Amino acid sequence: MHADFHLGAATEKAAGPLADVNILITRPVMPASRTATRLASLGATPLIFPTTIIEPPADVAPLDTALANIGDYYAAIFVSPSAAEMTLAPFGSIPKKLPATLHVFAPGPGTAEELNIRGVASVEMPETSFDSEGLLALPTLQASAIQGKRIVIFRGNDGRELLREALLKRGAIVDPITAYHRRAPNTPPTGLLELLRAEKVNALSAMSSDAITNLVALIPANQRATLLFALPVYASHQRIAATARDAGFRNVIETEAGDAGLITALLERSPAH
Repeated sequence: MHADFHLGAATEKAAGPLADVNILITRPVMPASRTATRLASLGATPLIFPTTIIEPPADVAPLDTALANIGDYYAAIFVSPSAAEMTLAPFGSIPKKLPATLHVFAPGPGTAEELNIRGVASVEMPETSFDSEGLLALPTLQASAIQGKRIVIFRGNDGRELLREALLKRGAIVDPITAYHRRAPNTPPTGLLELLRAEKVNALSAMSSDAITNLVALIPANQRATLLFALPVYASHQRIAATARDAGFRNVIETEAGDAGLITALLERSPAH
């Protein structure tokens, strides 16, 4: 899968309250396309340049085994939309693959939406923060509920260990499964650089810390201050916002999670509002 730069909306741009917004979407291709369509319906010009490329894991055997034995688990946790996509996409519509007794968890609305699209209707989600800490606050993941029970975590090839470690301490038997591999783009960002130099981008969205780190690495160091760091960054979590500030961005707006959080923040800051 390539890091391809293009107008994100499949349909004609609509007139709307975000008509002045030319926003760079850095998500992987599948979720980026949905974000782009929603923004375009409000008049924005979405520009997709995935700064994280999602690929199947090098070894699919652990994933295949976990899915074959999914009935043995108390819970399945999908840590991101990509985890849901890459775990479940090969099975098409798969409700029959997941037992009714299985607790299915998502850390936020983006992952829950991806699971719903894949045929999983009942998803448990944090009521507090949309992250591992929020998941760990749920009653169905407390020690009294999970001690001695098996939990599978579908995740990428790297990331935080907080969730796994906390569940182990609570007495669960935890199987972390690599459902996908993520990497930075390895194609030249020619189109992106052209649009940045022409000042055709006036905002960017980041829904992972990798998105920020990989984007910055694509821009020549001596041009980052002029091309990138003055742009407003809409970051969907405080950790992502901190990564953006540490990288050098000067205007970082922390939003609520997912597309809804991004759109709300854009509407609040749009001159039309």
